[in-house]
Amino acid sequence: MFDRILSFARDHMVDDARDWWRWWSVRLLALALALQTLQLTSPDSLVAFWQAIPPSLRAFLPAWLNDLITVLLMFAALIARHWKQPPPPRAPS
Repeated sequence: MFDRILSFARDHMVDDARDWWRWWSVRLLALALALQTLQLTSPDSLVAFWQAIPPSLRAFLPAWLNDLITVLLMFAALIARHWKQPPPPRAPS
């Protein structure tokens, strides 16, 4: 049964699935996932990080950004998934 699941997955993957880590959409989603996980497991660490940013720099950022950062990252990942990216360099065979 496990072989059938793997076979199905291989048949339905995109052609360049082995390069998943190079895609900007994956990178942005990973960052959003990391921030969301950190917020759920240790919200005090995010508050400490935010307070460590100098007030002059925090003044440049809009107030709503604090609440919507992961949503914006996921939206950026949707856009990045549809953006044409250069193919990864291949080693000569």
